[in-house]
Amino acid sequence: MVTAIHAIGYYNDPEYLRILQELMKLGIAPTGNKMIDKTKLEQAKLELIQKIQEKQEKEFIQEMQVQQLENTMETQQSELELKRLGATNISELNKIYFGLV
Repeated sequence: MVTAIHAIGYYNDPEYLRILQELMKLGIAPTGNKMIDKTKLEQAKLELIQKIQEKQEKEFIQEMQVQQLENTMETQQSELELKRLGATNISELNKIYFGLV
């Protein structure tokens, strides 16, 4: 970090100053070489983007699994309701058939 602080005061290149600031924000120690630091920054940004995409993919997969589970539960509840309705209908028919009504 001492190199970065020294470089910020020493360099007049606005692009390199921006690179140094971004590296420091990411907690990456600069080398003092603009091209190497620029490459380090680009690599760090690519890694961050990749991590974000992986996180979003995992969240999407989890959301889909939850949705499938909810759909399965709804289907099972619907099937139970149909069975209850069928049992009620049979019960009513038996009452009529056996003259209990």
